[in-house]
Amino acid sequence: MQLNNILIFAELKDQKINPVFYELLTKAKELAEISCAKGGCLKISGLLLGSGLDAAGNELKASGVDEVFLLDDERLAIYHIDYYCAAISHAVSKLDPDVVFFGATSIGEELAPTMGVRLKTGVAAHCMDIKIKEDGKLAQLVPAFGGKVVGEIFTPSTRPQIISVKPGILSAAAQQTNPECRVIPIDQKILDGVASDIEALSVTTEQSRGISIDKAQFVVCAGYGISDVDSKEDLDQLAKLLNGAVGYTRPAIDAGLAKNEDNLIGTSGKSVRPKVYLGVGVSGSTHHICGMKDSDLIISVNTDPNADLFQVSDYKAVGDGAAVIKELVKIMSESE
Repeated sequence: MQLNNILIFAELKDQKINPVFYELLTKAKELAEISCAKGGCLKISGLLLGSGLDAAGNELKASGVDEVFLLDDERLAIYHIDYYCAAISHAVSKLDPDVVFFGATSIGEELAPTMGVRLKTGVAAHCMDIKIKEDGKLAQLVPAFGGKVVGEIFTPSTRPQIISVKPGILSAAAQQTNPECRVIPIDQKILDGVASDIEALSVTTEQSRGISIDKAQFVVCAGYGISDVDSKEDLDQLAKLLNGAVGYTRPAIDAGLAKNEDNLIGTSGKSVRPKVYLGVGVSGSTHHICGMKDSDLIISVNTDPNADLFQVSDYKAVGDGAAVIKELVKIMSESE
């Protein structure tokens, strides 16, 4: 199968292109190079939806894409699933892409499967990588069986293939602007016939407390091996002393160590690249490792000497993680 067109949904964040777009664009450029080496020519398009898009439109045009599909309408000022899907469906019908990329943000995680249903095609969610196989087929790599193996997903008979990737899983690289990039406005009339029982009234933004885990230079991550209240208090105290943040694995959250998934690390959560990552009681499933493997220094503590996280750690200790955290808090407190 020869790839000809990739469409990337360029989500807005504070009226700017969400950084995950550039991660997806970098991957699309890599696929384009491989495709060209095989004698093909892959076109990359960006899709931008919203209201008051002059600045964002110029940003997207200069990003390195070959063309921009843009719909600027007041009805898109607040995210609306039915309006957005109508616009995406229109762009897909015009471009006929082989692949559509979404960032697996709160919006993208709803749009990708919804478009999969509407377009009657397959969706590979929370991919950790995308590769072109020797036979030309596009493989979407996703952790499977609890993160113990990496599975390959193929969509052999329907188009477009829909792929979502969590922010931070892929890396972004600077791209050269295509001077021949053209902007293709989408007619606002396509929204006129959209029937919906949903009415967006307002947006309420909750201010985050403390340091965001994906911006912290020191991350303490709790796994299932650390799941009691006293350990939670020690974790919070250590992160505070180090001016860092506390993250969690899925099993730790399921055990009740955190109230929500805001600080979940992994392919279904957030990716972190701190200067120091300290994993305590973390077994190290592929799901989790994908979200922290690019940390500058990785330290892990686990009672299991064969813990998978040890394989990617710079320093490792076999022992009681709760006791280690408590001792670190004591040492740090005494040194202040």
